[in-house]
Amino acid sequence: MGTHRSGTRSRGVSKGPVIAVVVIALLAAVVFGWFWLRDRSTDRDSAAAAGCIQGTSTLNVTVDPDIAAPVLVLAQRYNDTKPRVRDHCAQVMVQVKPSAAVVAAFAGNKPWDPALGPQPALWIPDSSRSIESMRVPGLIEGNPAPIAVSPIVLGVQEDLRGALEQAKVSWSDLPRLQQGSLGEIGLTGWSGLRMALPPGDATLAAAAAVGSAVSGADPLSAEAAQSGQVVAAVSGLAANAPDATDVQAALAAVATAAQPQAAPVHAVAATEQQVKSQAGLALFQPAGAAPVADHPAAVMSGQWVDQTQNLLAGLFSDFLRTPEQAQVFAAAGFAAAPPAAAPVPPRAALDKVRATLANPVLGVQATVLVDVSSSMANTDGSTTRLANVLGALRSTMNVMPPDFGLGVWTFGKNIDGTTPYKVQTPTAPLTNTQRTAVSTALNGVRASEIRADQAYPTLLAAYRSAVTNYVNGRTNSVLLITDGPEDDSTVTGAKLLTDLAAAADPARPVRVDVIVIGGAGTETLQTAAQRTRGAYTRLATSDDISFGSAMVQALTTP
Repeated sequence: MGTHRSGTRSRGVSKGPVIAVVVIALLAAVVFGWFWLRDRSTDRDSAAAAGCIQGTSTLNVTVDPDIAAPVLVLAQRYNDTKPRVRDHCAQVMVQVKPSAAVVAAFAGNKPWDPALGPQPALWIPDSSRSIESMRVPGLIEGNPAPIAVSPIVLGVQEDLRGALEQAKVSWSDLPRLQQGSLGEIGLTGWSGLRMALPPGDATLAAAAAVGSAVSGADPLSAEAAQSGQVVAAVSGLAANAPDATDVQAALAAVATAAQPQAAPVHAVAATEQQVKSQAGLALFQPAGAAPVADHPAAVMSGQWVDQTQNLLAGLFSDFLRTPEQAQVFAAAGFAAAPPAAAPVPPRAALDKVRATLANPVLGVQATVLVDVSSSMANTDGSTTRLANVLGALRSTMNVMPPDFGLGVWTFGKNIDGTTPYKVQTPTAPLTNTQRTAVSTALNGVRASEIRADQAYPTLLAAYRSAVTNYVNGRTNSVLLITDGPEDDSTVTGAKLLTDLAAAADPARPVRVDVIVIGGAGTETLQTAAQRTRGAYTRLATSDDISFGSAMVQALTTP
């Protein structure tokens, strides 16, 4: 008979399912915990980023007043985007300062002037000319690109604009009109142009454009800026220009003149944006190369700029050049910026133009002393030494402007009776009459039969004459050309220098230039040139381009 399990003993439970349930529960807890930790870590990182764990990085921007208004608007727009650079909150702070003051501060190699605000990590001047004027190696990164452009034009009243337009006036015409009369372009009752030249970039740009137009060098080179042709042209623009210290005030004076022909100011160089912002003004763009105010964004790399600020300066510059921001500049009267800045004159050329504007010299008033002693008849190349000198003198006279002065003396021994020199043509402006007189005189010049000369008393007489007949606004000079000298006069070297010093007048400075061809020259002549800030040049031959260049330099360089 079978038996049964006791009713009080429970049935056994399998362990496998229980373990599986426990394992699943543990895995679920681990997965949940991992996601929770991950989300919390992400939230913590986001919170840290939002709080800018490295703090705030401030970009100090210095901008020229000309373009300050749209830049201030765009700086606020940029700040409103809550920009982040690395682990920094970024903020743009804008200072408005004249470009000339910033140029002076950077170029002066002195401690930064606190009156200009914080030293900028980004500088937006009026034009690339300002960048060139202060460029110091390692201070500016790369080639700053423009952010907005405005052409340099003349602000005038409509009657004058129409006449200038009709006459197709170019930059090279402005000095002549400034010193002459507007009657030549059909405006009866008008005086000269009366173009004001207030200090600033627009005046510098206009003067450089004049220099470029008359020299053919575009952009104006340092060598061209030093030439007599350019110095005379820029001086013609600046000499007796109406007084003006501020562009806007000068433009307002032009716009409000009830009788334009009698107004103290007829024209002002300014940006197109400035002219259009002044009611009652018309603008005129002279023919020729068109200078612009291109407002480049220069990223600075000085010791005061850290890596974050440097990066932020680049980012903000790129922001300013985006198409969306261009609309803000357009609304303020600026044209869209080109990809790169246009070439501008080098710093040396700009400095020379500034110096000429500040101290205009309307050409050269020169008296040339030509040695005609017998040795000047010696062959030098394909002709005689004297023929080479006279040919170079004719060629130089042909390129001298009509307001330059020129006279010719010949010297040797007993050339005019017992006098060692003869005044072939008195020194006078190179009108057509004077050019004819000089040419006729040169045609009759011959070498004498006497080898000795009396250069020293001739130079002294010419120097005294130049001081007595001094012409204001010109560089008054005496040019001595000799193949010696072989002076046999009673005037010693020491006496010549003493007498020249006695004849000198600080209010009437006369420069002495000397060209020695083939001869040994003398220390006395070299000293005379040095003391009067002239040039002393010794050349082996007159049959060479260097001789012609020396003559051109002496007769056309103020």
